[in-house]
Formats: sequence, C-alpha cells, structure tokens
Amino acid sequence: MPDGGLFRGVDASASALNAEELRMNVAAENLAHAGDTHRLANGLPYARQRVHFQTVLDDQGNSTGQVAAHIISSPRYTQRIDPTHPDADPATGIVKEPDIDPVLELTDLMVASKAFDANSNAVHGLMHMHETALHLSDP
Repeated sequence: MPDGGLFRGVDASASALNAEELRMNVAAENLAHAGDTHRLANGLPYARQRVHFQTVLDDQGNSTGQVAAHIISSPRYTQRIDPTHPDADPATGIVKEPDIDPVLELTDLMVASKAFDANSNAVHGLMHMHETALHLSDP
C-alpha cells in the first residue's frame, strides 16, 4: 500500500474543505467591513484580510497532498477629507477606510464556494469508491 494509506485523497480533500471554508469566512468578513471607518484599538480601521494557501510537507519535504491556510492582514486604506465625519482625524480631517473592493470579495467568495463544492464531491466520490471496493470481496 502506498505511503499515506487508503484515505490519503480524503485527507487532502478534507484539508482543502477547511481552507476554502476559511476563505469564504474571510471574504464575508471583508464584505461586512467594506467602508467601515470606525477606529480599532490600534488607531486604524479594520484591515482587509486575505487567505494564503501553503502545501503541507512531510518530514522528508515531500508534499502530503494537503493544504494549510493562513490569514494575512493587508493594511491598505483609502483616504478622503471630511472634517465633519465622526471618525475623521481631528488634526487633518482625513477619514481612512479599508481598501476593500466588494466585487473582488464577492468573486473570491464564489470561487471559494465552487472549490468547496468540488472538494466535497471528491470526498463523496472517494468514499463511494472505497465502499464499492469493499463490496467486491463480498460473496
């Protein structure tokens, strides 16, 4: 039996399902904060988040077929002058908001959703193949 066992494909798809779920959650959170000017504890508004995918390696440095997902902050902001805005800097009148493009976030959400569905279908297919293989040995 190859290294990784019978369920290596299922493990790979399961890790991808988790990564795509995180990607959908981050895109939804970014959409929720688009145009948000409220300052957080660090003195800046919400920063757009991105999900970075990375291949999981085994002890020898070979790919396991799995993927790990990490959230990365992308602190880019747009600025406008509006001294009457409640979140404007008192000295300059500048209002900062996260540089979030709703079209990009919706696209990312749709792509992540399709990738999630594809990996879910892969898991179902692999489980069906395993089940069929087990029934081949039945008398």
